[in-house]
Amino acid sequence: MYNTLHALLHRPEKGWDPVPDEYAGKYAAVEWSKVNVELLAQLEQKIDGFQGKRILDLGGGPGQYSVAFAQRGAEVTWHDISRNYQRIAQQHVETAGVAVQFSLGYLEEAKKFIAQPFDLVFNRICWYYCKNDRAFARLIYNLVRPGGAGYIDTNNTAFATVRGKTKLIYFLNNVFAWKVGHPFPPPGRIARLLSRYPLDDMTEDYSTGRNDRVFFKKST
Repeated sequence: MYNTLHALLHRPEKGWDPVPDEYAGKYAAVEWSKVNVELLAQLEQKIDGFQGKRILDLGGGPGQYSVAFAQRGAEVTWHDISRNYQRIAQQHVETAGVAVQFSLGYLEEAKKFIAQPFDLVFNRICWYYCKNDRAFARLIYNLVRPGGAGYIDTNNTAFATVRGKTKLIYFLNNVFAWKVGHPFPPPGRIARLLSRYPLDDMTEDYSTGRNDRVFFKKST
């Protein structure tokens, strides 16, 4: 309820941006310097190539993966809440000479794309900004076409510094899945939520201890 009310009162189309311009620039510089080429190769192999595939970069931030997908032949849609990130991403798109479709809004507002689902939905380091983990898992699943794939990488509770009032926030999220603000999910939650749906394959990676990385293929 808290997150829903916040979203109603803070609208990006009215000029609200959760990411200050200075922070966006610093974060973008770091992220653009460390694009995970190995991850791109793994995903490209798992979905039988990027060429001609429709990819949703859900929470695309400064656009480093949107551009990387487009450079490898994909038809890419960037969706994010921040105009500052959109501006940075568009500059990189122009410099790279590729085409990317831009969509501004909260993560959940990507539901407008469900009628034309994607070959790959890519959600990296922003899952915790969703309003409800269960509903967001369902949305990502529905945004993937039958036979398509999803990839999620998010920090989990081991990444968090829990003290003071955040103890209550994490207790509510961990025990009841009630979200106030943006707590990180407990390890394994994302895979458990996605496993409720028909899948042909799911791979889980918890090797860092502080991230959940989940790849799945939707059943045909």
